[in-house]
Amino acid sequence: MNSGLFDRHNLGVIDYMLLFQQLLHSGYQKLRWVSEFAPNGCAFRCHITTQDNIFANRELIHYSHEYAWSVSVSRDRAGVNLTPYLRDLMSELSPFLGMCKGHDAKYVEWFDGVVDLAQFGKGFPQFYGEYFCEPLGYIKVGEERYPAPPMSLRLISWNIDGVKAHFDALEELVAQHQPDIICLQKYKDNRASADFELQGYKRECSLASYAGVATYVKEYLCSDRVDIEDNSAFKGHLLVQKFNYPAFTLFNVYTPFSNPAVNGAVDHRRLFDASLFKILSSTPDRSILCGDFNIVHTARDCWDGKYQRNQANFHEWERKNFDMLLNECHLIDTYRHFNFFGNSFSYFFRNDSEIRAKNHGHRIDYFLASRSFEPQITRAEILNSITASTNNPILLEFRY
Repeated sequence: MNSGLFDRHNLGVIDYMLLFQQLLHSGYQKLRWVSEFAPNGCAFRCHITTQDNIFANRELIHYSHEYAWSVSVSRDRAGVNLTPYLRDLMSELSPFLGMCKGHDAKYVEWFDGVVDLAQFGKGFPQFYGEYFCEPLGYIKVGEERYPAPPMSLRLISWNIDGVKAHFDALEELVAQHQPDIICLQKYKDNRASADFELQGYKRECSLASYAGVATYVKEYLCSDRVDIEDNSAFKGHLLVQKFNYPAFTLFNVYTPFSNPAVNGAVDHRRLFDASLFKILSSTPDRSILCGDFNIVHTARDCWDGKYQRNQANFHEWERKNFDMLLNECHLIDTYRHFNFFGNSFSYFFRNDSEIRAKNHGHRIDYFLASRSFEPQITRAEILNSITASTNNPILLEFRY
């Protein structure tokens, strides 16, 4: 397609790659390139879109002009001045160009390498095609196997304390941080209402009126829900999903509160801890656990340092169970690993601006990850800007 200012059908594949490269170097580094041969082999299809529209980092989900710009070409290059064509292309990309402003040096480095290969006659990047047989994580460049573009995965976990009450805050959180995966605890929606769907995400739920967990996953990620053996301790408290690319198992956790004043609450917590440990012990490496674990782990996780108390969230047996989960399942507490002296807290016993201003909180929300993730993790934070519930959202980001 073209707007008529210049006949871009005269351009070649390398010309389009160079135009896209200029867009990247102009600061539009959230754009993504996808290309493949037409089934008849007579043309090469070039697409410019965003990562949200690429399934498994290799196949375009949406072909609508709202999501992607596309053209088919049958030559290598035209050898013309590309500047006027760049202005024309930017005009045509305007529907989604604005949201693609940003920095991703790793992706730019990867695409620069692909352009070099094309210019040296090694071939063009083929993400998908009728006879495509490359494994996940790879594409074809000419006749060679080549690594797929480097990516970041951003996960957010939040005890939302009622999706109906705080759905507006959830939408604000999504708009502000654009997570790939959102894990919610204390969801409190027994019907999995369509009112609480998020555009561009798939949703899975484990429901309970007093608790409930829900996980939202972007459409371009490959994932399957993992069925857990019937266990009353898990209903509304655990949701497990297996991801194919990147490969890992995600546990969305809302650990039961061991309130001794509530009949059966302590027994429920003990059973949950033991059952979760049993599952993790038999799960292969590459696991991420996130959620409200209802445990203040160390003195640094409590604003006044008084973490040894005879009350829920502070019991020594709870802490020992948590230590056993970390140590024997080879997990790291990602926030503490990267913020050893950090004094941000995720929970405030009263959602009061004065309490928050004084930083009188505890840390009971965690992202735990297999130790093999450590070299890939780029961010592990507590988000202080969303204060709709007593718990702050937490964030984890890693590259793959």
